[in-house]
Amino acid sequence: MQKWTWRWRSILMRLFPRYPVYKLLLAFGDYCCILGGYGGATTVLAYGLGRPDAWELLQQWGSWAAFAAFGFVWLLILQHHGLYKLRSLRSPSRQAVLLLRAAFYALIGFAVISFFLRPPHWLDSRLVTGTSFVMGLTLLGLWRLGLFRILHRTLLRSERFQRPTAIVGTTGLAHYVAERLLVDDSHDYKLVGFLADSLPPGTPVLNGYCVVGSWRDPSTSTAAVEHVIYAEPTLSPELLLSSASAWTQAGRTVSIVAELYPTFLPERLLDEIGGLSFLSFSEPEPRRLLLLFKRLSDLVLASSALLLLSPLLLLIAIAIKLDSPGPILYRQQRIGRYGKRFWIYKFRTMSDSTAAYQEWQNAITESIAANKPLRKIVPHRRLTRLGRWLRRWSLDELPQLWNVIRGEMSLVGPRPLLPEEARHFPEWQRWRHRIAPGCTGLWQISDRSHTFAQMLLLDLYYVQNVSPWLDLYILLRTLPYMLRGQNG
Repeated sequence: MQKWTWRWRSILMRLFPRYPVYKLLLAFGDYCCILGGYGGATTVLAYGLGRPDAWELLQQWGSWAAFAAFGFVWLLILQHHGLYKLRSLRSPSRQAVLLLRAAFYALIGFAVISFFLRPPHWLDSRLVTGTSFVMGLTLLGLWRLGLFRILHRTLLRSERFQRPTAIVGTTGLAHYVAERLLVDDSHDYKLVGFLADSLPPGTPVLNGYCVVGSWRDPSTSTAAVEHVIYAEPTLSPELLLSSASAWTQAGRTVSIVAELYPTFLPERLLDEIGGLSFLSFSEPEPRRLLLLFKRLSDLVLASSALLLLSPLLLLIAIAIKLDSPGPILYRQQRIGRYGKRFWIYKFRTMSDSTAAYQEWQNAITESIAANKPLRKIVPHRRLTRLGRWLRRWSLDELPQLWNVIRGEMSLVGPRPLLPEEARHFPEWQRWRHRIAPGCTGLWQISDRSHTFAQMLLLDLYYVQNVSPWLDLYILLRTLPYMLRGQNG
């Protein structure tokens, strides 16, 4: 019996290596509530009100399959609203508001789908749709605000579901994080000690907790550690990234106190532990179905955009040819998926692109070495008259849609690095190169005043948390950025 238990646990860990037990339980319960809402609504309408259409739905497996498929969309909407973060679980009022908001967006999505499907399909019944959503939302509220809160507390009391956690650092910030972990009982992190490079194991640090090893090497830890929290302000970005990479390769998860390296991520995209905000990472596992969906979406959207924008692309090409001598397109080598190099295409905006590229290389090397904000270097004296306008509105990057169709890029993803940039952090590129680089991303929609290390954190956050809703969020943020002409 114990052998079978461990075998099933191993299978679950392979399928869901990044998710705590409480998240899996919560998602399973949410899905059951969504299906229960549909089944309960049709049953009430069929037996209580005697509606023949509801009675037929109960006997049609196709309607159940369709609603079951839409249930996964509803789960994605819940995730998009941060309803699987500890931040929302801690506050019943906040969770209730987010549930109402998520249900509203789910209902809109459901209505859009039903608009394109005509009778006699089951989606045409507004009464069934409305009743299902009301009952589903009611069950979700009872489950999340009632039963799950009791189960969650029970899980947290069991050491089997607690994750042994060590804090990197021995300064005041590390002490504060440790105190928050010990005071707050709404998380599954169990403090086992501190990690320090300058102190030997066994050195007392705070409230009886000692140094259990070095943050440089996971094999030096004298305690079983499953999660590592970085709270050491003196660590340089290079050392932090290198250390975190070593821990994740050893199968541990990693969190970084957000105030150490501010990335201006929205609050709902951050994790919360003990009232503190964190950026969380782990060793990324291949998510083939998600990446396949992402690739199909890229093909459809990029092909449609090229078709719709073809008149504009033709006008820009003619204008470039008339404005200044030289080729219409400019290509540049970038680092793509799995570290392979590819040619990225842009409309030419400069009179001497080779000299401008050399100036850009030198500026990037200087910024990385000095840990300065990584800004786009644009030698204005080399810009053509049309090039200034194209760059301001980001129209020079439209040919990258061809890179998307070829599979070298994605619409959303990590920033495509120059070979000169990739040389500075060769070990960490394997994380961000699990997926194709993007035409836009978290760095592009920020104020672009981050250092190179902060840009890497943004890209790594995206790789760790890639989802259709995060892609949609970035694309929607990119449009006003372009319309305001903030790329000049």
